[in-house]
Amino acid sequence: MKEIDGDSPPAQVTPSRPDLGYAERRGRLVPAIVGETDAVSSRHPGFTLMHFAPPFWFNQLPKQYSDKPYLTRVMRMIKMERLCLRIVCALLASLPLAAQASDAVRIVVPFAQGDASDLMARIIAQPLSEKLNRPVNIHNHYGAGGIVGTQDVVRSKTDGLTLVLGSVSNMSMNTACRGERLGYVPSSALRPVAMLARAPVIVAVTPDSGVQQFGELVERFNAQPGLQTYASSGLCSYTDFMGRYITMRAGVDVVPMPYRGGHDAIQAVMSGEVDVAITELPNAMRDVQAGRLKPLAASLQGKLANTPSFEDIGFAPLDAAVWYGFFVPAETPSREARTMQKAIQQIANDPGVQRQLEELGAEPYNLVGPEIFREVVNFTRAVEGHVNEMGMELE
Repeated sequence: MKEIDGDSPPAQVTPSRPDLGYAERRGRLVPAIVGETDAVSSRHPGFTLMHFAPPFWFNQLPKQYSDKPYLTRVMRMIKMERLCLRIVCALLASLPLAAQASDAVRIVVPFAQGDASDLMARIIAQPLSEKLNRPVNIHNHYGAGGIVGTQDVVRSKTDGLTLVLGSVSNMSMNTACRGERLGYVPSSALRPVAMLARAPVIVAVTPDSGVQQFGELVERFNAQPGLQTYASSGLCSYTDFMGRYITMRAGVDVVPMPYRGGHDAIQAVMSGEVDVAITELPNAMRDVQAGRLKPLAASLQGKLANTPSFEDIGFAPLDAAVWYGFFVPAETPSREARTMQKAIQQIANDPGVQRQLEELGAEPYNLVGPEIFREVVNFTRAVEGHVNEMGMELE
C-alpha cells in the first residue's frame, strides 16, 4: 500500500452525480437545454432556472448523457407523454357528457319558435325532465306546415326518447290537404302517448281598426271585396282552414295571407300588414290581455270574457278547438310508451302546469292511447270534405 505524505494536502473526493446539490444539478443540466444561465436571465428579468427544473429521475442520469441533443430528445418525449395524457383525460371526461346526450329526451316541435305548439312543449319540458330524471331538449324542426318535423320523428329511433308535439295542423290538416302524397299516415306511422291541452281559435283585429263586433267585420269585407286580408299560421294550417271556411260561409271575398307561424301572423296584424288575424289563442293571449288585439269571436265558449263563440255568430259546423299532444314512432315498445304516458299525465294534472295553460288561454285535455287516434281520424274525416270544396291543397 502506498503511504501518504503527511505534508501533502488531503485528496479531493468528487461526489458521485446523484449526490450533487440540487442547485448544482439544476445549473448543470438546464443550461444544456435552454442556453447559458446569464443569457436566459438577461432576456427574461426575474426569471430563474426554477422554471426549468428537470424531473427527479434526471438525478440518476450518467454525466455523459447531460449533453444538449440527448436532453432535448428526452424533453420532447416528456412533452409528448403529457400531451397524450391530456388527450386521454379529455376523452374520458367527455364520456359522461356523450352518455347524457344520448339519454336525453328530444321533443320535436314541427313549428317555429314562439308558436302555440312551441309554448306547450316548453311548459312541459322542465317538469318532464324532473319526472324522468334526464335532460329534455326541444328541437324546432319546422317547414311545410309541420311535415318536416313530423317526418323526422317518424324516422327516428324507437327508444321512447323522441317525441313529436302533434296538433290539428300536422296530424289532421296535412293528411286532408295532401293525402297519399304526404308520405306517411299518422295513424300508422306514429303511436299516441298523451294529450296535454286544447285551446280555441280566435278572430281578432287591432283596436285601431274601429271594428267592435264580428258583424261589422263582415260588413267591411262586403264593402271591399278582394281588398281585405287575414293572416294565418301557414298554408293548409288549421287557422288557414278556419279562415277560408268562415269567409266561405259568410259569402265574402277575403285574401288569405299564410305566415310561417302564429307568432308571425300576430305581428303582421299589429304592424298593419294585414287586416285580421285568425289564430290559436295561445299565440295571441298576451296581446289580448295587453289591449293590443281585440278578439271578435272564439271557437270555445267562455275562454274570453265578452267574446262570442263561433256558434253565437252562426258558425258551428266543427269542434273548432285546437289540441296539443305527444306522439312517438309507431315501433316504440309499449313499456317505453307507457312510461312517457304516465309522466305526461301526471304533469298535466299538476296545478302549476294547469295554471300556466290557463294563462295561455288553454285547458287540460285528458286523452290517452287509442282515444287520441280516434280524435285524429274523426277530425280528419270531418275536414276532408270541406278541404276539397274550398280547393285547399299543399304542394
